[in-house]
Amino acid sequence: MASNSVRNLSPRLLRLLEVLACSDEPVKIDDLSTALNTSRRTVFRELENVDRALAAFHTALISVPGKGLTLSGDSESHQRLLDALTPSPHPISKRERLLRLLVELIANSGEVQKLFYYASVLGVSESTVSNDLDELEDWLSARGVSVTRKSGMGVQCVGTEEALRAALVSRFMTDGDSGGRSYTASFDLPGDDIETGVREILRRKKDEIDWMTSESFSLIAVYLMVMVDRLRKGKIAASGRMSGQASMGAFQNVLAEALAVETENEFSLSVPETERQALAGWIQACRTKQESPFEPGPVDRWTLIQSLAMRMIDRFDPPIAAILKTNEQLTRLLSLHLEAALPRLQRGIALPNPLEAELIKNYPNEYEKTRRAVKVLEEHLGLPVPSHEVSFILIHFLAALAVLGERNIRRRVLRAGIVCVSGIGTSYMLAYQVRRRFKGELEVEVSDCDDKASWAGIDFLISTISLTETDKPFVLVNTLLGAEDYQKIQAAVDTFAFIKRDEEQPARSVSLEKRLDSLIAIVMQSRLLLDNFAVEQIKADCSFEELVCFAADRFAPENPEPVRRALMDREAVVSQVVSELGIALLHTRSACVAAPVFAVIVPKGGKFTQAYFKRTKSCVLMLLPETSPHEVNELMGGISSALIDLPLFLEAVRAGNQEAIRAVLEREIAETIARFGGEKLT
Repeated sequence: MASNSVRNLSPRLLRLLEVLACSDEPVKIDDLSTALNTSRRTVFRELENVDRALAAFHTALISVPGKGLTLSGDSESHQRLLDALTPSPHPISKRERLLRLLVELIANSGEVQKLFYYASVLGVSESTVSNDLDELEDWLSARGVSVTRKSGMGVQCVGTEEALRAALVSRFMTDGDSGGRSYTASFDLPGDDIETGVREILRRKKDEIDWMTSESFSLIAVYLMVMVDRLRKGKIAASGRMSGQASMGAFQNVLAEALAVETENEFSLSVPETERQALAGWIQACRTKQESPFEPGPVDRWTLIQSLAMRMIDRFDPPIAAILKTNEQLTRLLSLHLEAALPRLQRGIALPNPLEAELIKNYPNEYEKTRRAVKVLEEHLGLPVPSHEVSFILIHFLAALAVLGERNIRRRVLRAGIVCVSGIGTSYMLAYQVRRRFKGELEVEVSDCDDKASWAGIDFLISTISLTETDKPFVLVNTLLGAEDYQKIQAAVDTFAFIKRDEEQPARSVSLEKRLDSLIAIVMQSRLLLDNFAVEQIKADCSFEELVCFAADRFAPENPEPVRRALMDREAVVSQVVSELGIALLHTRSACVAAPVFAVIVPKGGKFTQAYFKRTKSCVLMLLPETSPHEVNELMGGISSALIDLPLFLEAVRAGNQEAIRAVLEREIAETIARFGGEKLT
């Protein structure tokens, strides 16, 4: 897990950490900038977000006044960090090997290269390379790139510059670490400075590309990296498959020109006009977060798109086509989707739909109708339309059918499970944000990461970590939700919300005896929660591990070690310092805890002084027994959600104001007992 925390850091930051980890003494900023041949400002910028990566190695960046920067922790921690910073010379999985092989094939395009060369690069046998080529050949052929094997000589990869680039970008997009939703792989594109430079270009142009979805941002990032790499080798795009800039609106052309100028300045190379046209085409293919921010282009093109949308509606279901056309949302959103989809399809750009399998499984009849409608696009383009694009279009038709009531389809309230490795506190903070935004659309439950049986009754999961050992669909988000996180959740809601009325399950009744037992448990544990509440002080210069030990010893005195380990294990995965709120948040569920605990630990002097804490002012501790009833979990969730919802409560927690904090606890307990008591006894 620790080695994964440094995989996505920039090459420059990796080198900085290597210098610090190798030094027993603090290193001055001037010495760091000299070692990296860069400015002091760049060094500071690189180190801004390093704390989370270092936390996995139980070390942190410390500034020693007058001496420079150093890393906390012992020599063993520093060695673990150094081991992680040393990359493996060869890919460690088949997915990575295929991607590396593709990079090498395209780097050597037009030349014959022996199998032995590729085997040496990948660290495998020639027969393994041959098998990998078998797997890549059909995939490349579908994208206009051929792989020829010449007996006794080697392998040759041949294709137009446009086809080669599209193939490489598509592979990075679909084979990234996040399962088809990121370009990040476990190794960089050739030339570490390329990725660093492109990231800097996109950072400078953040305001101008903020309309892109995360997938589209990844697409443009990878395309620019590939473009720079190919231009350095003298590989220049021709006019391309698009009809040039004349087929697009001014926005795409202006943005392409701006990115081209930035690229020339950053890498000291020339970007020809044909490259600018090709880049504008890729921008045209990007999906937007909501509606397109740029003009649809010339009137005749927009008229064509609207015409295609109307013909698709006609073919989807002829008997109800006239009624569907009166749905302005369907015609508008379908047209906007086609505006971005047409250049994607023309350029062979793959944009995977992570919910494709569920859509096809849940709505087979509607999917077949959508496939029939998509034939209109295939006839217009002369190209096949892949299933992931069909599934995106299916969502638009499902929404229209729900409004129409066709085939007894309606939009239902879904149940989502919140899974957060950081524990009960952040889980409920996340649940609160989702409930507030999707009120009336989602019922949210917090689910334990290890209790997969509790996932049975929910429609999909919302998680802060990738869930690899489950077939249950999930959406990967940040703990504090941003615009893109909300859009991912909305896409899942749109995918699963449509249901036929005869598929609804009747509600199960619960006996009065069980309701009373549950209510008694709520009252008893709520009283224990109040009894255990405390505000404690700790020395301001304590380390994170000292803070954890203090919390475990004070609030789990019968068996503190398992609680300490559980809290440190969470810290190894993701930092428990929530700098956005100005607090550290320690929370876990444990069999070694007999009663629920909510406590606040404040540093003497008003703030923690260790750099790792980012000058936070207090620590919130939340502990739950493994056997706590669901309602007590909800109560703790309400308390943690108040950190976001009630600014005065957050301020009281930062200041360690015991009376104000207790008042909020009492209010949450009273509301919980009233709410669940009323629900259970009626």
